[in-house]
Amino acid sequence: MASLEQVTLEYLPFIDFLEKETGYAFELAWHENYEALIESIASGQVDMAYLGPLPYVAVTQKSQHIIPVVQLLDSKGQSDYTCAIVHFADSGAPLDSNQHYDVALTQPLSTCGYLATEDYLQRQGMSLEDNTFSYDYTGSHERVALDVILGKYQFGGMKTQIARRYHHLGLRIIDETQPVPGFVLVANSDTLAPELIEQIRDAMLSLAPQDNKAHQKMMQTWSRNLRYGAKPVADSAYDVIRRQWYQLKINLIGTAK
Repeated sequence: MASLEQVTLEYLPFIDFLEKETGYAFELAWHENYEALIESIASGQVDMAYLGPLPYVAVTQKSQHIIPVVQLLDSKGQSDYTCAIVHFADSGAPLDSNQHYDVALTQPLSTCGYLATEDYLQRQGMSLEDNTFSYDYTGSHERVALDVILGKYQFGGMKTQIARRYHHLGLRIIDETQPVPGFVLVANSDTLAPELIEQIRDAMLSLAPQDNKAHQKMMQTWSRNLRYGAKPVADSAYDVIRRQWYQLKINLIGTAK
């Protein structure tokens, strides 16, 4: 996850926007990993959060008060994305059951980490928990890419969009998942009034940076996670992630390093 300095720089303009639109004061809260963030919002210490699909599913298992506000868009106006299983160009095709493989993953609760990689392996009749595999959490998608390129791991799981940035260094995509529902802004309905949540939703949906030059200019200093706009979202959009979560052989909560 991003550093405190990076989060502060990228999210303060967004906080300023929310304060202007709602008349309420907001304060940034930084967390070292997804697990710490999930615990904070589920316990009511944090009122709102920007979460990936798997962290969202995880936090809704811990608290019934966490609700989706809006789903965020990327630079192409899309909300869904895919995960990739990657290897180095000259390493040959993996998944020979007679060999042992070291696997690079992001974080335990990263959608494109253990979850996507395990789903891929299960479709091959295998599992990360088999003796054929050892895996480590590197902490980021970029670290997965570099460690696979450097030969520290035979393959890894990461976001497809990021994997493609390393193609010129020899990183190759073995397989790509079906589109998964995008990142979501969530709120704790136990600590925030329904009227405030609706104000935030309306404010986010009123922005159209893809078409409105004034909005685009205002949002250009926002985090890339937020600057491209948002769309309405329903909890049911994340059922596909829930089904994969339920099929896991281990509990990913409590495994963060």
